[in-house]
Amino acid sequence: MKYILSFGVIALFAGGIVWYTNTDTDLPGHMSIVTEVAEVDLTKLPDYEVSNLKPTEVVELKDGDTYELEATIVKQEVGNRVIKRLAYNGQIPGPVLKVHKGAKVTVNFTNHIDMETALHSHGLRGNWKMDGAVPITPAIPIGGKFSYELEFPDTGVYWYHPHVREDYQQELGLYGNFVVEEDGYWSDADQEEYLIFDDILEDGDFSSKVVTNTLMGRFGDTILINDKTDYTLSVTQGEINRIFITNVANTRTFDIEFEGSEMKLVGGDLGRIEHEVMVDDVVAAPAERYIVELLYPKAGTFAITHRGKKIGQVTVGASEIDRSEAFSVLRSNSSDYAGVRLETNTYLSKAPDKQLRLDIEMKGTMGEMMQSMGGAGNSMTMGNSVGNDMMREHCKMMPEMSGCEPYLEDIEHTEDGIEWEDDMAMMNQISTNENIEWVIEDQMIGKKNDRINWSFKQGDVVKVRIHNDESGMHPMQHPIHFHGQRFVVLATDGVENNNLQWKDTVLIPKGQTVDLLVDMSNPGKWMAHCHIAEHLHSGMMFNYTVE
Repeated sequence: MKYILSFGVIALFAGGIVWYTNTDTDLPGHMSIVTEVAEVDLTKLPDYEVSNLKPTEVVELKDGDTYELEATIVKQEVGNRVIKRLAYNGQIPGPVLKVHKGAKVTVNFTNHIDMETALHSHGLRGNWKMDGAVPITPAIPIGGKFSYELEFPDTGVYWYHPHVREDYQQELGLYGNFVVEEDGYWSDADQEEYLIFDDILEDGDFSSKVVTNTLMGRFGDTILINDKTDYTLSVTQGEINRIFITNVANTRTFDIEFEGSEMKLVGGDLGRIEHEVMVDDVVAAPAERYIVELLYPKAGTFAITHRGKKIGQVTVGASEIDRSEAFSVLRSNSSDYAGVRLETNTYLSKAPDKQLRLDIEMKGTMGEMMQSMGGAGNSMTMGNSVGNDMMREHCKMMPEMSGCEPYLEDIEHTEDGIEWEDDMAMMNQISTNENIEWVIEDQMIGKKNDRINWSFKQGDVVKVRIHNDESGMHPMQHPIHFHGQRFVVLATDGVENNNLQWKDTVLIPKGQTVDLLVDMSNPGKWMAHCHIAEHLHSGMMFNYTVE
């Protein structure tokens, strides 16, 4: 595994942890050229800089409690190698922090990693000054401390992560769950588990000067569940198991199936779904959470899969227990959405208050290359095998594009709802935030990205229509996240949503139009953005205020 990071800090090679003292040349396709390398004696570093990786803890906090949290550099043994990771309290995932609804706790956070950072409590409707959304709130410098006073008004599953260069910090392990509990809120379960899905690129380079892999986001070549490639969950035959799922990957959308189980979808981002429903799988975009209940009618060993590929397993111990009757009950939580349902027809018929369009702008050589790829009958003006390979990669996901006909014979297409799965690795590797700008455009005022600055009053219910423009140079799915508020998906492509869910992140495939009903209940200064880390850092964000 090799991580090259030109912050003048620790990076990795297969032989161990090494130090880069000078990486002042950046070239397309090979970021962070190394000009001087020296090995680091880990025993001579300050204790806070490097420690051993620890197992994830579950910590229960009461109203008024204070918790100490550190972001640190850790070393992890992988086979015969020692690799660098970043961790919260030495743990990947970070500690699971469990609180009761309505609680307020203080997290004293200390930054002991190699660059400034922040702690963003994703999905919480608390004080905006504690949101950790840099640059709206200030970053914490190396060695700095900050006390986050966190509020938990909603039952559900949330997560915490950096809001500074997530493409590097989150990729190397800075993430963890909050779980907010409420007596009697969920149905009875025999076991609860917290599963965080991620991927990591084992030969990925980083640069302090630019964000890389901005075309599609950084896809990993190793898939992890709770930071393990061989994750095993142990359950008992016939019992009910509640699973809290969180996707923390930079860009990968997971299609998750628990083979051999009966699975029921009961909730997601901010609590219960309107009507529980039996499902075969769940498709989770970056930052989305899903809460499912599983029952295994037979003992044995069964795979956890992503798009049919095994990424973990469940060991089911034999027993005479049979909770299938209780499991088959599908609860209605319609009271959670009574206010929306009372005005559904009004909301559906009214014009949107805001209209957004998602697109991409390519600059310089990257833009010229993509334009030539779009020319009729053109195999790119590069005129070599690299150009042909790039054209073939692009045609995998845009077969309708002019000029793709010669490249379609050996391309297989899948229809599982996931558009991109690292199908343009070559183009992705040479893309940066200097040659690509991902765009959120306010169609009503013609402004885009950080030039958008909405203003609302507390209590406003705002209809936001978002269209993912399929006619651009590189349309792809985007998970759009609103800080500090909650919303429901009112309609998709004009079709009413008959099973509402309070959410903070929604996946919008290319060509799709969604109508969101955003409950502007929480005053403060907030951010909205694409939750593909590399898209956020290449422009795809804007600010809004709730007075």
